[in-house]
Amino acid sequence: MVGDKKMDHGKYQKACKNKSETELRYIIQDASEAIAANPDNPNNGYYTDEIHYAGMELHRRGLDAD
Repeated sequence: MVGDKKMDHGKYQKACKNKSETELRYIIQDASEAIAANPDNPNNGYYTDEIHYAGMELHRRGLDAD
């Protein structure tokens, strides 16, 4: 079982600045669906961080993260 992915938070936040709105919304949707599909997945912390940083970038741009 793959588990416990590690995130470089600064690098991920920087990468979000280069993503399109569509890409950021996809990250949020995909990570949310992964968490819902397997609530006990040890990678859910990573997915939660992805959701958070993509949402932060949308907010920085003045877009609603829904």
